[in-house]
Amino acid sequence: MKNKKIVKAVLYGFSTILLVAVGYVCYMYFFIYNKHEVDKKKYPHTVEYINPDKAFLNTGFKVCNEKFIVQYYNPERARYSKGKNGLRQFILSNYKNKNYSDSGYLNFRFIINCNGEAGRYIIHENDLNLNPKKFNKDLVGQLFNLTTKLKKWNPNFTQNEFRDSYMYISYRIENGEIIEILP
Repeated sequence: MKNKKIVKAVLYGFSTILLVAVGYVCYMYFFIYNKHEVDKKKYPHTVEYINPDKAFLNTGFKVCNEKFIVQYYNPERARYSKGKNGLRQFILSNYKNKNYSDSGYLNFRFIINCNGEAGRYIIHENDLNLNPKKFNKDLVGQLFNLTTKLKKWNPNFTQNEFRDSYMYISYRIENGEIIEILP
């Protein structure tokens, strides 16, 4: 009788452990593979995609592989050839606050091709709470012109070759002054 109780307790314990393990595997499968299924017809591109038809400075700009544009943050990532300090120094020494009162984030997204050339720019304007807003057109134009003058980029290097990559420069602006340049 005592042996039957022991066997029964072991079977209940094993069954409980097995049930918990199967439940965990099912939950993880759902979480990883099915939670965020994307309607490929409605959303054919990933979130970072830049539509060439809506981008600025796209005429004559060529990417090396339209179907494989990587993110900027790979181990040998795309970056400005003179480094972050060189980029910051160029922008801050050439930017002129013409009594702008704007505050927020002015973001320029673009592509750096496998040859280190930049093109396909798009602009996002947000207030300091990241809500969409419109900046003074002259301020936007000035920072757009300065950003596009950054010509020499080191392309992304991944999978043993230089690749096209998405990139962004975000200016945090308070009362017309550039407070921070990201990334």
